[in-house]
Amino acid sequence: MQDPQAPEKPSRSRDEPALVGQTPPGSPGTEESATEAGAGLRQRWSEVQTVLQGLIQREQFETWFRRAELRRIDEALICVAVQNNFTRDWLTKHYQDAIERAAASVFGREFAVEFIVDAEMVGERRARAESEPAVEAAPLPRPAAASDGSAANRLMWASDVLLNPHYRFDSFVVGPCNRFAHAASVGVSESPGKNYNPFFLHGSNGLGKTHLLQSLCYSLLERTPHTRILYLSCETFVNHFISALENGDLITFRNKYRNVDVLVIDDIHVLANKERTQEEFFHTFNTLYNAGKQIVLSSDTSPKEIPTLQERLVSRFKWGLVTEIERPCYETRMAILKRKSRERGHELPDDVARLLAEHIDTNIRELEGAVTRLQGYASLSGQALTPELATRVLRDVFTQSRGQLSMEEILRVVTAHFNMKLSELQSKRRSNVIVFPRQIGMYLIRKSTRHSLEEIGGFFGGRDHSTVLYAIDRIEKQMESDPRTKELVAGFLNQLRR
Repeated sequence: MQDPQAPEKPSRSRDEPALVGQTPPGSPGTEESATEAGAGLRQRWSEVQTVLQGLIQREQFETWFRRAELRRIDEALICVAVQNNFTRDWLTKHYQDAIERAAASVFGREFAVEFIVDAEMVGERRARAESEPAVEAAPLPRPAAASDGSAANRLMWASDVLLNPHYRFDSFVVGPCNRFAHAASVGVSESPGKNYNPFFLHGSNGLGKTHLLQSLCYSLLERTPHTRILYLSCETFVNHFISALENGDLITFRNKYRNVDVLVIDDIHVLANKERTQEEFFHTFNTLYNAGKQIVLSSDTSPKEIPTLQERLVSRFKWGLVTEIERPCYETRMAILKRKSRERGHELPDDVARLLAEHIDTNIRELEGAVTRLQGYASLSGQALTPELATRVLRDVFTQSRGQLSMEEILRVVTAHFNMKLSELQSKRRSNVIVFPRQIGMYLIRKSTRHSLEEIGGFFGGRDHSTVLYAIDRIEKQMESDPRTKELVAGFLNQLRR
C-alpha cells in the first residue's frame, strides 16, 4: 500500500519517496546520505518512544508502539508508519495526543502526527532481511512479558500481534461449550503438523478464540523455543499481498509465508470476495501442508459459510479439524465470573455472580467488563458487592432499550424459537426450514433497529440488499394472509420490547 503524500513544499517534489527522512529546518546534517538520515530518524524515534513509555502503560506501549517506525519529519509534521489499517485507526483515535506530547518533548516544539500504513514495514527490517536472508525465517526476540522471565513470547517479526501473558491454557475456563475446542488446541500444541492440520476454529466474537490461539502459540514456544510462528490477521496477509503485487516482489512475499513452522491466521473470513488473494493463499496452504507445517485458522463462521470462498479452499480447510466454540452456558458463565473476579482480588458473592450470569449471556468479554466495572465502582464508593448494587451499576447492561438491540440479540430470540444456530441463518443453505426463520430475522431487525438493508444483508452471510428487501416484503404479505405468521411476528416483537 502506498503512503499518503506529504504536504507539498517548494523545495521537494511530490514524487520524492516517503522513506527518505528529513531533519527539522536549522538542524545539522540536512544533506546527510539516506543511510545517515535513516539512522537519525531511528535515533529520534527511540527518544520519542522513551518519552511515550512514561505517558502510557507498558502493555499499551508494547502493543501499539514497539514496532512502529518514524518515516519522515517536516516543518510541522512527523509521519509514523504502522503495519495495518486497524493499528493506524486505533492510534489516531486513542493515542494522537500522547504521541504529539512526546514529540514536542523531544523536538522542543509542537508537531502534528500522521499515521501511515506500510504493510511490509520496509525500512531497516527489509534491509536486514536482504543482507541476512536467514533472519527472515528466525523468531525475533521480544521483551518477555511473563512474570517468570520466560522468553516464550517470541513470534516472527512479521507477526502483527503480541502474545498476552495471561492467555494460557491453564487460565482458560473449560465448559461444555468450549471443551472440544480447548482439547483440540492442546492437541495441536503437542503435535503440530500431525493429526489436526489444518486446525480451523470458529465462533462469534468474545468467546475465547484468541485466548486458545495464543495459548497454543505459548505452549509450542515453551516446548520448542525456536519454533518459527507467524501469527497475523487476514487483513495483514491481504495488505502484504497487495503491496507485493504493487512492488513486483512476490518472491519475497512467498518466502516470508512459506518458510515457517506454524502459520496462524486470524479472521480468515476476510478472504471473502478477494479471488486473487484466495488464489495466493491456496498455494501458500499447499506448500505448508505438503511440508508438514502446522496451519491454524480462526473465523467468525465455518469454512462453508464464508461468502464466495473458493470450493477448493473450503475443502482444504476441512482436511484437518474444524471445531466451533459456542456461547458459554450458565455454568460456564458462573465459573468465568468467579475466576475473573478472584483474579482481580475480590471474588463475587454467589448471589451477585448468579445475577450477572443470568443477564449476560452473549460473550466472555461482556462478563469480564461487567466484573471490572462492578468491582471498580464498589471499591471507589466503599459499598458492599450486593445484587442491588449490581442492578444499579449495570442497569444499562441488564436492560436494553429497543433502539439499543443488536442483530445478535434479535436473532437469539429467533434461533431459540426455531431451535437452530445463528450460523445456519447466515449460511448459504436455502431449504424451507432455513429460509423462513431467516426472513423472519431480517424482518425483525429492519423493524427493531436502524440498520440499513446493506448492513442486514452483510450480517446474513454477505447477501445483497435486494434479498433483504424481498424477505421483508415476503413476511409482510404472509402476515396479511396467514394469522399464524402475524401472531408469531407479534410475539417476537413483544418479547424484544421487554
